Amino acid sequence: MSEAISDAFLEGQGIPVPLAQIDASLEKLWGPAAERVGGPELENPTVTRVVLANLVVERLTPDAGALRPVVETVVGQFPCRAIVIRLSEEPGRKVSAEVSAVCTLPEPGSPQVCSERIVLKAGRDALDLLPGAIRPLLEAELPMVLWWTTDPTEHEELFRDLADESSRIMLDLPDPGASAAALRLGLDPDLGSCSRDAVWYGLIHWRELVAQLFDCPIHRQSLGRIDAVRIDALSSDPSTPPRLALWLAAWLAAQLGWTPEGTPEVAPDGDGSTFRATFNAPAGPLFLEVHTGPLTADLTPTPRLLGVALSARGESGPESFRLERTSPGSPDVRIHVDAPGYCRIPNIVHADALDPAHRVAAALELSRFDPPFEKATPFLLWLLEHAEAAAR
Repeated sequence: MSEAISDAFLEGQGIPVPLAQIDASLEKLWGPAAERVGGPELENPTVTRVVLANLVVERLTPDAGALRPVVETVVGQFPCRAIVIRLSEEPGRKVSAEVSAVCTLPEPGSPQVCSERIVLKAGRDALDLLPGAIRPLLEAELPMVLWWTTDPTEHEELFRDLADESSRIMLDLPDPGASAAALRLGLDPDLGSCSRDAVWYGLIHWRELVAQLFDCPIHRQSLGRIDAVRIDALSSDPSTPPRLALWLAAWLAAQLGWTPEGTPEVAPDGDGSTFRATFNAPAGPLFLEVHTGPLTADLTPTPRLLGVALSARGESGPESFRLERTSPGSPDVRIHVDAPGYCRIPNIVHADALDPAHRVAAALELSRFDPPFEKATPFLLWLLEHAEAAAR
């Protein structure tokens, strides 16, 4: 390989290579500056190749290029061999390939850390060839993680084939836009793999803040007296609640032992909508409302939570617990509690929203075992299915 091609490879430019010669081509492209595990010891390596897992990324859509910066951010945090599968317009039964490096800025005095990105492209008539093309590329004795970004029901055979090989499945489906059927297939426990929804990890800060409201043992009794919950969110499609808000409602229902009742509904509300559902809670009927408004032009297109309010029937009168952003784009959340025995002074904490790349990174880095997620999943599917039906 020429020095110019090797430099282009390290800069992240895709280098076309024959499918059968991917590994051999990578050996040459890394060059003498790369240090491989088990390879020759270099006194002063300028590039260190790090691989913690095999990450298979599905992006069978025309906008595959839009995922590139997200992949680079994820791989920068979680070094791995990334194998990206894309849909091409090439006719016939053929899989083409290109390779590139994904490198992060080094710490002063340290070598640059890089990983590999292999892009496999196949036309619609060749999608069934992709699993066979991927298997020889997997690094031995490392787990395979499947990162799926489109509706798995559209390519169910391919999804199931790759899921069977995976130790973890991470769904990164549009929000809004992903159907309950897509989530039901992707999170099917019969797949035998650990399946997660990346949107769930957007609740990390909100779950912590809600739980901290009731950390003190004398305040936990309020949890059993909750009779209403209101969640405020913004979405690119305000006609229906975003999955992010429904995951928060599902988590609360699962953790606090609520039982779904009746049929939820969605009604227009100004330039947005209100989703209403009823549960049977320890204190009696519990009413959930999710108010969704439109995202403004200055915010990213990812749905955003603005606040959550819980009210309870206290022994000495009504109790309220509110978390709300100081403004739609602010990373700060105001905490306000109006209940006997609580400090009434409002508090503000920093709780920035996780962008899609950092949600995926969190999904890869956190434990495979997540009982709150598993308990909340049936509630999420129930809410999502009724939200879809009500919006039709």
